[in-house]
Amino acid sequence: MKATQTPRPALSEQYHMLVAYAIRAGKLILNQYRQFPKAYAMLGYLFLTMAFCYSPIVGHWLTGFVMMTLPVAIIAGFITCLYLWRKGQHIIATAGLIWVLCSLPVVKRLIGGLGTPAQELTSAKKLNVLSFNSESFGDDHTSAATLKALKADIACFQEYTPNRRIEQQYADQMAKLTCFDNNREVGLALFSQYPIINQYGRIWNRAGGPNINGYLCADIVYGRDTVRVVNVHLWSMGVRVNTVFEALSDGKMMAAAEALYDTFDRLREGFEKRDEQIQEVEAFVAGSRYPVIICGDFNETPFSYSYGQLSKRFSNAFEVAGKGMGFTLNRHPYCVRIDQQFFSADWYVTSCQTISDITVSDHFPVMAQYVLKKSVTHPSAYVASR
Repeated sequence: MKATQTPRPALSEQYHMLVAYAIRAGKLILNQYRQFPKAYAMLGYLFLTMAFCYSPIVGHWLTGFVMMTLPVAIIAGFITCLYLWRKGQHIIATAGLIWVLCSLPVVKRLIGGLGTPAQELTSAKKLNVLSFNSESFGDDHTSAATLKALKADIACFQEYTPNRRIEQQYADQMAKLTCFDNNREVGLALFSQYPIINQYGRIWNRAGGPNINGYLCADIVYGRDTVRVVNVHLWSMGVRVNTVFEALSDGKMMAAAEALYDTFDRLREGFEKRDEQIQEVEAFVAGSRYPVIICGDFNETPFSYSYGQLSKRFSNAFEVAGKGMGFTLNRHPYCVRIDQQFFSADWYVTSCQTISDITVSDHFPVMAQYVLKKSVTHPSAYVASR
C-alpha cells in the first residue's frame, strides 16, 4: 500500500503566499515607521551613507556630501539603536547595531594601522616617498632642518614654486608649472634620486581661476626594476571655514550665511571636478605593469568618492602603517587628512607618518617607506642600487 503524500501548492499559490507575506511584513514595518519616523529615517540614512562609502558607484556631487557625514551618521545611528531598544523595537535595533559594526572597516580609514613591519622587512631596502603641498614656499623657508626633513628617495610637491635648495638634493626631476601672480610660477614637481625614464604630466584647465591642479606620472628606474609614481593634486576649493566662524563671532549673521552658501557651492563644484579627475588618473594607471605609488593632495577626506575608488585597487599607506589620526591640514578645520599615499599590491609599506613639525605651509608633509615584495621573496634576483 503506497503512502499518501501531502500535495504541494502549485507555483501560482506559492507566488501568492510569498506576496502575502511580503505585504504583511511591509505593513508591519510601515506601522512601526509611523511610530518612530525619525529613528527609522536615521537608520536608513546610516545604511545609505555606508553603502556609498563601501561601493562609490555614484559620482554625483550629492553623494560627496552624504559620504562626508559618515562619522556623524554612525554616532547618531548608535544612539538611535539604543533608543529603539528601550522602546521595544529589538529586531530593528539589532539590525541597526549590525550596520554600525559593519561601518568599522570604513571608519578605520581615519586611524593608522599601527602595524609593525615583519622581521624580514627591517633590513630590506626601503624606498622613502614624500608628498607635500608646500604652498609655494621659497628658498628663505628652507632651513637646514627643513631640507633634511624633506629629503627622500622620491619627493612629490604640490603648489610648488621653484626652490633651488630643494632641487639640489635630487638627481632627476620633472615639473609642470603655470604663471600664478607677479610672474610667480606654481604647479607640480616630482624629484627623484633615481633616473626618470618616462614622464607624463597634465594641468587641468580652470576657467576663471589659477591652473595649479593636475598630475605628474614618472616611470623611475629603481634597482633592476621600474616603478611608476604619480603625483596628484585634485581640484582645490579654496574653502576657508574660519571665515564663517569669524562672521558668527562678530554677530554678522548675513555674512555668515553668505559664507556658508559660498562654502557649500565650492564643495559641490569640488566634488564634481574631483570625481572626473580621479577617473582620469585611475585610467592612466589601470593595468600598469610596473609597481604603482599614487600620492598627493586629494582635497577630500577619507570618506569620499575619489578615496573609495582608489581603495578598490590600491591600499592606503596610512591605513596600513600610520599612527594616530594623521591630520595633514595646518589650518581650519585642522582635524582632517586630505593628503594621501596609495600603493599597489607589489609593495609592502613599513611606515607612514605626518611630519607635523614642518609648518612652512598650510599642509603637513607625509612620508612613507615602501619595500618591493620581489626584493624580499627573490633577493638574489633583485639588486637595489642608486
